[in-house]
Amino acid sequence: MNPREQGKLYFQKGKFTAAAESYTEAITLEPTVAALYQNRALCFQKLSRWADVLADSEQALKLLESSGSSSVKALYLQGTANLNLRRLDSAQESFERALSQSSSPEFASYRPSIEKGLCSVHAQKWEEEQARLESEDHANYSLVQDLITEAAQLDGHTQALHDLETQVADLCRRAVAQRERPQVPECLCCQITFEVIKDPVLTPSGQTFERDAIECHLAQVPPA
Repeated sequence: MNPREQGKLYFQKGKFTAAAESYTEAITLEPTVAALYQNRALCFQKLSRWADVLADSEQALKLLESSGSSSVKALYLQGTANLNLRRLDSAQESFERALSQSSSPEFASYRPSIEKGLCSVHAQKWEEEQARLESEDHANYSLVQDLITEAAQLDGHTQALHDLETQVADLCRRAVAQRERPQVPECLCCQITFEVIKDPVLTPSGQTFERDAIECHLAQVPPA
């Protein structure tokens, strides 16, 4: 049995480390076969070795693109690795490329995973933006506090400045509370039901819908 077949057998048995080692041996023998890097990336994905998933998926894509080809699976793996490495812009680009190439029936099983990957990217971007805004609020509050303290030392009007400090603190608290109110990003809401999407479908136009909602809508209003 050659290393490639051994890798496939180990993978089917759930022995992902052994499978990766077999594919490494196969790559040594056939270093220009993109499928071997892609298969090893799948092993690394099972092992949560995201930097290795990224390296192998990118090598597979490089080899394929040199011959004018591509791979939905490699793009998905690249996107998943970037997502777990929190390289969100790169992950979004990979998932969107994978989605644009997955319209044929043979890739139907990949589309839900790609769509969920994109939703995860949008969710993490929103969380990062909320964290940035919260940090900015606290930084601004600290700056105002420092300015008030400095002004008190210069002018000596401690009571008036204390009242001002209280007003500013209350304003900052209300601003932070407003930011902390539960908000759902529009990109995570179905444009038909206007509820949070649980089973997303991303259309070629870039709009996201709840799978049941869009299927029901299309059944009632067939596309022209």
